[in-house]
Amino acid sequence: MQKLGILGGTFDPIHEGHLALGRAALSAGGLDRIILMPMARPAHREADASAADRLSMCRIAAADEPSFLVSNAGMSSGVKYTLDTLGPLRREFPGALLTFIIGADKLTALPYWYGAEKLFSQVDFLCFPRGGISTDEALAKARAAGVCVKMLSGYATPYSASLIRAQTAQYEDAPGLAPNVLAYMAQRGLYQTDYLPRIRTMMNPRRFQHTLGVRKEAVRLALLHEVPVQRAALAAILHDCAKGMSVKEMNRIAEENHLMEDPAMLSSGPMMHGPVGAYIAKTQFGVRDEGVLDAIRSHTIGRPGMSKLEMCLFVADATEEYREEYEGLKELRYLADRSLPAAVLLSIQLTQRYLERTNRPFYPIVFETMNYLKSILTEREKRLLTDIDITSI
Repeated sequence: MQKLGILGGTFDPIHEGHLALGRAALSAGGLDRIILMPMARPAHREADASAADRLSMCRIAAADEPSFLVSNAGMSSGVKYTLDTLGPLRREFPGALLTFIIGADKLTALPYWYGAEKLFSQVDFLCFPRGGISTDEALAKARAAGVCVKMLSGYATPYSASLIRAQTAQYEDAPGLAPNVLAYMAQRGLYQTDYLPRIRTMMNPRRFQHTLGVRKEAVRLALLHEVPVQRAALAAILHDCAKGMSVKEMNRIAEENHLMEDPAMLSSGPMMHGPVGAYIAKTQFGVRDEGVLDAIRSHTIGRPGMSKLEMCLFVADATEEYREEYEGLKELRYLADRSLPAAVLLSIQLTQRYLERTNRPFYPIVFETMNYLKSILTEREKRLLTDIDITSI
């Protein structure tokens, strides 16, 4: 007969503290599996993320934990209290012995839980300590009320879901998150200002789909190349915020705010929408992160001294999944997973070839960018680029 530890909660979001608790409970409680059970409507507070998102994050986190499973027993609209989950859990895991894992902060109130008598007759409890909370008296009262409860010693976590939400709201990559959970949060903009409704009104549907694709790819590349994930996602969402403007309006903003010096570039929408977009991101969306603004500003032609964040957005813009096929896209996507500077350089070289074929101007700053990128490539990156024969593309 399986012994299952039920770790229920809001998981808003799930973090390493939850997973570490589950691992500790496995051995201390003699359990076979840990069941993560997010609650759709917690009894004592409203969750910031939707029930569907919190369930998805639990599944993502559990995917790398061989002894963890995820239950949707707490997802039903009629489920509010722990007792309400027993029926769904019994149907999902028939014949299993259930042990609910709770914090010491809940121990005092445990004898007064909704349906306590019925609950205590069917399940055991494993209690983990909380800093500053004395459990001796509460433990005695719980046992006197008929609760079969065991204390878990030696468990502590520095992580807090509320702190993670606060850090995420500031576009920081909060510690304590599994990489794939961090990526999910960034790709969906969880716990942050939702710019998507406004961005949608600033561009046509095709451009909006492209923007979502760039965010998805920027997050993936950021994880792969150790670039700040949340900042990459923010830059991606706003990178084309000026794209729907007329060249005349972009020209006016650029001239009035001294955003570009080259007269030829001032007449080009493709060249202007980066610097003008950075200006709009700062003045209309309130972005103050200069690294993010630089990424938006340089995502069309790059610049000497590009940061990894800038390169990440530049490459994501050129390789996102909704991009129509063009010559060299396959090779560029291959290179993007292996080297950001080499991928940026290849992308610029492909653009150079296209402009030469169509008799369009190639601006001096782009040559400066190419020379900079060549100067920072490692020998490995040079070989990667050499292996791609651009003349055969």
